[in-house]
Amino acid sequence: MMGQGWHARLIFSLVGWGLLSASPSISFAAEEERYNFNWLDPDKKVYVLQNRRYLKGRNLMLSLMGGFGLSNSYRSVFRLDPRVAYYFSERFGAEVFYNFGFHSDNNTFTALTTSSPAALPVVRELTSQLGGMFLWVPWYAKINLFNLILYFDWYVGLGAGSIQAQVDTNTVVTSPPNLVDQRLFAIYFSTGHHYYLSDHFSVRLDFSGTFYSAPILGITGDNAWYSDFSFNLGIGVRI
Repeated sequence: MMGQGWHARLIFSLVGWGLLSASPSISFAAEEERYNFNWLDPDKKVYVLQNRRYLKGRNLMLSLMGGFGLSNSYRSVFRLDPRVAYYFSERFGAEVFYNFGFHSDNNTFTALTTSSPAALPVVRELTSQLGGMFLWVPWYAKINLFNLILYFDWYVGLGAGSIQAQVDTNTVVTSPPNLVDQRLFAIYFSTGHHYYLSDHFSVRLDFSGTFYSAPILGITGDNAWYSDFSFNLGIGVRI
C-alpha cells in the first residue's frame, strides 16, 4: 500500500523527466539564436568588415597629387607629386615618384632680409625628388559619412632616392642670386589614405617625409641630417 505522498512524488518525477527531454532543444535553440546574431541585430543587417568591395591587387595605380611643404623656414613651397604604384596583393606594393617643388620667399625671409640686409641665411631649395618606396597596407576600413559608406585603405611607405637641390650662396640682399646645384641621397617615408569612389577612381590623402644629409653651411662644412615634410591631396586612377 503506497504512502500518502506518492502523488507528489509522481508529479515531480514527470516534471523532471519533461525538463530533461526538452533541454537539448532549448540548448540548441539558444546556440542557433546566438550564431545567427539575432540577439545583436534583429533586422539581420550585420555586415562583415573584411569583405572588400574594391580590390587593387595585381593592378597599377596612377596618382597625381599637389600639396604644400611644411619644413622650409624661408620659403613657401608648393609640390606637384605624380606617382605610379603596382600592388602585388591587397597588402603589399611598390611605388615610384618624381615630384617638383615651386618656391617663393615667405614672410620670415622678407622680415629677416629687411632687418639684416647684409646677412642672408643659408637657403636650400629641393627643386625635384626621384625615389621608390615599398608599400604596406595593413588597414582597411569602412566609415559612414552622412549615410554614405566610404571604403578606404591606410598605407605606409618606406624607400630611398635622390634630391636635386639648389643653394643660394649669396650673402647680400642687393646682390643677384648665386645658385649652386646639389644632388643628395634621401630616405623617404609616406603614409596616407585611398578613399575609393568607384572601381577605378579614388581620392588620395598623403603625408610624406624626406630625410637627407647635407653641408650645414650650404656647400661647405660638416654634414648634418635634415628633414622635409609635405602634405598632399590628389586623385588616384586604378588600371
